[in-house]
Parts: sequence; structure tokens; C-alpha cells
Amino acid sequence: MSQGILNYAEPEAAQQVLVSTAIDAELGAALRLALSKSKRVTTAEFQEIFKSGLVQKISKERDAAIMQRYGYKTRKSLLRKMACCWITADDEKIEIKPTHHKNIDGYSGISNDGPEIIFVAANISDEQLGVALREGFSRCTSAVA
Repeated sequence: MSQGILNYAEPEAAQQVLVSTAIDAELGAALRLALSKSKRVTTAEFQEIFKSGLVQKISKERDAAIMQRYGYKTRKSLLRKMACCWITADDEKIEIKPTHHKNIDGYSGISNDGPEIIFVAANISDEQLGVALREGFSRCTSAVA
């Protein structure tokens, strides 16, 4: 995901799908790769990207590919038990912010500075980063049945 006015699926980054048995080092490496592809764009750049329809097209294609790969019949069934962490990084630290799954395709931050937020050094190993991300997912909450 990249960030403009809103977060959006980065058109230049390939979707990464890991098997459920992926080890922590694989999870951390995938997160590090995703962060390296993420961008921050200006409001004008975001509006241009969003108006092009590319972001919406990519999101639909990614959902369709996952649904086909894992046999989901509806987008609702795909998203029903999905956890989401908002992750930001700079040269010194990575912030993993668990979210609350408030409706089928909507998430909100649990807090701005609560104890559920995980901060790790940017230079930790992929394995340690994978452990931190798993912990972040475990701290997510959901109102979606």
C-alpha cells in the first residue's frame, strides 16, 4: 500500500501471497519488500492516480485472484475474518498498528498511542520482524462475524 490522501494499492508493487505455514523470516521478508515498494505521494499525484481508475482496477483484480486461488465465492467471505495492521516505517523504526475490523471492508485504528501498537527497530532481522507482525495481527479486534 502507498499513501496519498488515502492508502491505496500501489500499482507498481506485485501482490504477495504467503502460505499459512510461512515461517517468521518469510513473513518479515515479505513485509520488508512491501515497505520498500510503498510510496508517499502528494495530494495532486494521488488525485491523478485515483482518477485514472488504476487503483480500483488493481484492487478488484487482486481480490479476484485471491478468491479464485483459495475458493472464496464472494468478496464478503474473503474479507470476513481478515485482520489488518497499518504499518509505517522510516530509517530508524517500524510501527505496526493493529486495527479494529468495523465492517466487512472497513478498518479503524484501535488507538493513536495505545499499548497495542508495536514499535521495532528498522534494522531487526526478517525473523524478528515476522514475529512482530504476527503479534500485531494477534492484537487486532473485530466486530465482523
